[in-house]
Amino acid sequence: MKRPHHSSTTMTLTVAPTVSASSSVSGLDRGLDTSGGLDFVRERLALLGKMVFLLSFGFLVLMVASVAFVGGVPLAVVLRLPVTLGHFFATSMMGVLWLLASRKTTSRALLGAIDAICVIAGCGFLAIMTLADVFQIQQAISAITVTTMARAILVPSRPLRTLLISALAFLPTIAMAVLHHYSGIVPPIDGKTFSPEFQRTHLVLNTVLWSILGITLTTVTSQVTYGLRRQVAEVSELGQYILEEKIGGGGMGEVWRARHRLLIRPAAVKIIRRDVLTAMGGDPGLLMRRFEREARATAALKSPHTVQLYDFGTTDDGTLYYVMELLDGFDLDTLIKSNGPIPAERAVHIMRQVCRSLADAHTNGLVHRDIKPANVIISRIGSTFDFAKVLDFGLVKLDSPHRIDEDALKLTAVGSTSGTPGFMAPEVVLGAAETDHRVDIYSLGCVAYWLLTGKLVFEGDTPMQVMIDHARTPPPRPSSRVELSIPPALEDLVMECLQKDPAQRPASAEILHVRLGEIPLPSEWSGERAEKWWSTHRPPRADARPVADILLSHEGREIHIGPIVRPRG
Repeated sequence: MKRPHHSSTTMTLTVAPTVSASSSVSGLDRGLDTSGGLDFVRERLALLGKMVFLLSFGFLVLMVASVAFVGGVPLAVVLRLPVTLGHFFATSMMGVLWLLASRKTTSRALLGAIDAICVIAGCGFLAIMTLADVFQIQQAISAITVTTMARAILVPSRPLRTLLISALAFLPTIAMAVLHHYSGIVPPIDGKTFSPEFQRTHLVLNTVLWSILGITLTTVTSQVTYGLRRQVAEVSELGQYILEEKIGGGGMGEVWRARHRLLIRPAAVKIIRRDVLTAMGGDPGLLMRRFEREARATAALKSPHTVQLYDFGTTDDGTLYYVMELLDGFDLDTLIKSNGPIPAERAVHIMRQVCRSLADAHTNGLVHRDIKPANVIISRIGSTFDFAKVLDFGLVKLDSPHRIDEDALKLTAVGSTSGTPGFMAPEVVLGAAETDHRVDIYSLGCVAYWLLTGKLVFEGDTPMQVMIDHARTPPPRPSSRVELSIPPALEDLVMECLQKDPAQRPASAEILHVRLGEIPLPSEWSGERAEKWWSTHRPPRADARPVADILLSHEGREIHIGPIVRPRG
């Protein structure tokens, strides 16, 4: 497992050693790998039983049909043959395995028992086939090898358990070769006939060698698959979190759905591996400090409308990660693209929540610098709908002189511009030496414009043209670009946020929050309306864009001009 290194400013959770459960269960489940959960083991055992049962049953039907209807042997006689009986009972045991493993209430002890008993008993019944003639020994060995190999591939098990189960599966057939006398096994060679003792020894040795080969193959296969599972488990653990499913990815990193080892709490884990930092160019150490700054900045904020940070750190191989709350909802970019512009009262409801998050950040001397629809999530929190959360403080800038240190100054190099062209304040585009929290007010105006019209303020042919328009071109009024009614006071406030001169914008996010609340609206966006909208318009989970995917900073429409450059998209 990668050992995480945590920042001294975050609380590190300490987990007591986990006591192995093998000491409290019966010996039949020893070595059964349940690290992936009991459901995974149930699924694999059921798959093994189903696959072998169907194949064996089909083979049995064809065999009986060929002997009875093609060979002309009475069906009653065929059904009493040792070959048929042994095959039938072996097939039945696989059906029992399939049935029992499919039950959701099956415990670990019972899973271990049915794994061992059904496989060993099923293979043991194949030994009955050898009562017919010597040639059935090789048939039984082949069937047992296929069954135990399928188990080694499908069922998560330690190699020693696989070794023991496989050995016990082959043992009845070996016993039949030892106890049952077969004649005429080895034909005469150059006129020389072999004694019954030699023929018996030859048969037993041949059976034992083929059995050893089968046991070896299954054990090695189990060792390889078990080792790979262990490696995946180690790679899939970061700190106290276990990665469960990759739900986002891009040039900057990956986002995984994860769960805490002990707490029943889902999370989104953002990962940036060291090779990715190296490929981006620049000083990896500088980029690592920038990542840490993003985590520190987010952790310092207390607003309920800012995504919550649980933990962050680095691993031994230089992988950077931080753990954030996993939200069930979608971003404003997806909202508008899927449903079109929203009513003014709903836009005001969302914008006021964003103002709360930004007010908290600005009070703490932090400027987001990348407010855009993709970085604002609306979700359901408890029984509250349309609860807004602001994400991605990756471009955050310290705004208080007393909080700026040498490292912070180095993190944004001179002459570099960071942000998203469609929501970038004019002073940022022009590379002003001094910018403050009012760049977020401008970007928030662009977001409001998007919510009310479903269009960007400026839609140039190239990102550079859009940036130039933000710097020099007066924005068109929202009402000129949409048929929906927009209250004049709201439209005037949005246009005030989009002023080129920062001094002419609302002075703070808190003031903007108050002014939004004073706008007369045609109706109220109540909790009942929000709940009704979510129940009728929310797309299926599989179609909704995973919220954690949006935690990937510097993706899609975002561009960096300066020392840190990477391809867009």
